[in-house]
Amino acid sequence: MNLRTLSSAALFALVALLSFSVWAVGASWYSTEKGMYALCALVFLGLGGLALLPASGLRGGRAAVGLCLRFALGFAVYALVWSVSWFTFHDTFGEVIGSFFGLLGLTAILKRGTDSPHDLLTATAIVFLWHTLGYYIGGLAYQALQNRGVLAVELPLEKSTVPTVARFAWGLFYGLGLGFGLAKLLHSARRS
Repeated sequence: MNLRTLSSAALFALVALLSFSVWAVGASWYSTEKGMYALCALVFLGLGGLALLPASGLRGGRAAVGLCLRFALGFAVYALVWSVSWFTFHDTFGEVIGSFFGLLGLTAILKRGTDSPHDLLTATAIVFLWHTLGYYIGGLAYQALQNRGVLAVELPLEKSTVPTVARFAWGLFYGLGLGFGLAKLLHSARRS
């Protein structure tokens, strides 16, 4: 594993924690779930591309700005497709279909301007695999930390604090998974 890939995955996980903090500590502040998701997405739009710069090998200048803009556009596509699918189906099918087609759009946009050795479907499959691992491990942690599911754990915390910790855990794993998948994609393009 490459240190730049790991650095980008870790930075992306920090961005995810910041994004998920909108839900973790501020869910009661929003009148709609859609509004909360939109603000979560804005955090990724503004900071996600910066987190991926180490894996890309870009240090600054126009190329780095271009990557950040491509990421923001791609993540906007991903967030829109995922949200439409989630609000249409409100189940695992909606999550999976929305993730795949949203990541297809994100990957297609991110690949522009790179020399990625992978075709679009292979690149999307790689990103989708890591995203899905992070998303569902995060979901398991979210359940387990609230003392639910097969991995249930009773945390020695105040009852009101537990959901917040569980939400941050989901964000951490989601960020690590998606961040690692995207960093792998950018690093492979850099090597080729």
